[in-house]
Amino acid sequence: MENQQLRQVAYKVWISDILKNDFNTGSGEWDPNYVVIGKNNVSRVNIIANIITNYTNEEGDYVSITIDDGSGSIQIKAWKEDVKSLKELSVGDTLLIIGRVKEYNTEKYLTAEIVKKLTNPEWLVYRKKELGKGYENPVNSDQVLKQEKDLNGEEIISQHTEEVVGDLSETEGTRQKILNIISDLATEDGADKLEIIKQSSLDEQTADGIIQSLLMEGEIFEIKPGKLKILG
Repeated sequence: MENQQLRQVAYKVWISDILKNDFNTGSGEWDPNYVVIGKNNVSRVNIIANIITNYTNEEGDYVSITIDDGSGSIQIKAWKEDVKSLKELSVGDTLLIIGRVKEYNTEKYLTAEIVKKLTNPEWLVYRKKELGKGYENPVNSDQVLKQEKDLNGEEIISQHTEEVVGDLSETEGTRQKILNIISDLATEDGADKLEIIKQSSLDEQTADGIIQSLLMEGEIFEIKPGKLKILG
């Protein structure tokens, strides 16, 4: 069944990491295609970047945007009903993208699962801090997954793991409830995780699973230990 499929981790990487590594085809029917970055087989990525070009065909059923994170540029492509997530975007917008790595005729590109326009440019600065001082000397992917820095330089523990977190069949209503509570409780320092779980009226394991899932997907962010914010 579909809801029993393992959700792949969306790794935070430089665009250059995608471009310079070979594209590999999954070995089995349910195995995703991937690029090897560090020690990880990366099929899903979490990227913050700026739009530098935006193209829509005359029929309006194909959109391609090019994004750049300072290390390189790559296209995000969408067809038919999937174009809605890209159509309203403009050159210069800063985006958070959760997507899958694809390749056609040796050209790598992304298909987007989540596209979120970010209004605060500091998220791009923060992402560069997460991945290292520069793409010329990148931090190893496994090191990135163990330790990150927030905007104030404080250590936080990465929420990325190789296991699935949260119930994949969770309803949008429950997810939205958690997001609404975070929004209502948020201060400059973020919303307290324990208070979010308390106000959700869910059991601790369920609420924490949803929070971990939202963190992995890039919907929310841990600004410091135990303090959560919605990206935007």
